[in-house]
Amino acid sequence: MSHTRVKTTYSAEGPYASTETKELYCHHNNIVDSVVFYSAAEEESEDVMVMVFDEWESGNDLWDAMQRLWFPYKEKWGGELKDNVEHYLKKDKNKI
Repeated sequence: MSHTRVKTTYSAEGPYASTETKELYCHHNNIVDSVVFYSAAEEESEDVMVMVFDEWESGNDLWDAMQRLWFPYKEKWGGELKDNVEHYLKKDKNKI
């Protein structure tokens, strides 16, 4: 099976109008063309990310993070990753 697992960070509003840095994970199942977003790595949580789009930090909010992960490569699929995007390994399989 062909999978692409990528993650990025984004800024969100925290307590007392502070800024928190959070991680967003994305699992592309390339065989069936499905994409799932997680707020934690898959092996840590079965919960799919709840998407609430608040504009907090221009260019780096949840919507921007989702867009980075939806199309994680600069040009063609499998090429160089966009800035602030990286692959992550599924711990129990040790595979991308």
